[in-house]
Amino acid sequence: MPSLRQALKTMLPEALHPDIVGAYEVIGDIALVTLPDELLPYKRQIGEALLAAHARLRVVVRRCHVIGGEFRLGELEIIAGEPPLHTMHRENGLRFAVDVEKVYFSARLAGERLRLARLSEDGERILVVGSGVAPLPLTLAAHGKAATIIGIEKNPHAHALALANLGHNRRHSHKVTLYNADCLALTAAESGPDFGLFNRLIIAMPEIAFAVLPRLIAFVKPGGFLHLYVFEDENRPEPSQELTLALAAAGRGIAAGGNIAAVRCGHCGRGRFRYCLDAQLD
Repeated sequence: MPSLRQALKTMLPEALHPDIVGAYEVIGDIALVTLPDELLPYKRQIGEALLAAHARLRVVVRRCHVIGGEFRLGELEIIAGEPPLHTMHRENGLRFAVDVEKVYFSARLAGERLRLARLSEDGERILVVGSGVAPLPLTLAAHGKAATIIGIEKNPHAHALALANLGHNRRHSHKVTLYNADCLALTAAESGPDFGLFNRLIIAMPEIAFAVLPRLIAFVKPGGFLHLYVFEDENRPEPSQELTLALAAAGRGIAAGGNIAAVRCGHCGRGRFRYCLDAQLD
């Protein structure tokens, strides 16, 4: 069977071949694509070609705008197939209910979620901020050694699906507690007995990570670990120095003999990448 790129070359004018999109994201039985303006007149053909190339796909959706806003959403357009835009996604032996119209979810981060799970140590308490529909908390529970994982998510639609996903993954859900809350409103005293200090803090909100860090860093035990997701352009240096300065401003630093590892974990547009900054704190 020819590849999608080869199939599209047979139906699109040769002048548009350099613009052909070969990459797309599959969430459950939904494919999400981002098309350059030059290909928009052919969006229906591209969507039908994707459906023809993958029997398990039900609908193809175009991202109309760059992902953004408080809940990292963007306008979507169905270019082939039929609604609804909710689905069941499977990764790393887990099942997740996802509504791509109402929540942010990236299937491309499945390997990154597994990487973090394998870093956890026996008995850890982990706080995940920006936990979405709970793919990271449940991956930590299923594939890591942590005893307790707390997830914080502000989007009520994502939180409702996250609670459902605890039910879809009952074997591991006993380790996970989820809150529908604004992370900036959290205090150890107000948040109940599950809170206090954590061995590991994961801030999975790249667009506002440095803005919320000063408030959240107080939840990390001395010697605990921070995993901070950020976006960075390829023509700028890795953002480790920015984290060093932000920690210093918050009265924390890197543990003696330690450093910041900048792990590139995703391409987020032309010349733009996602990094996870890993550091052990003093």
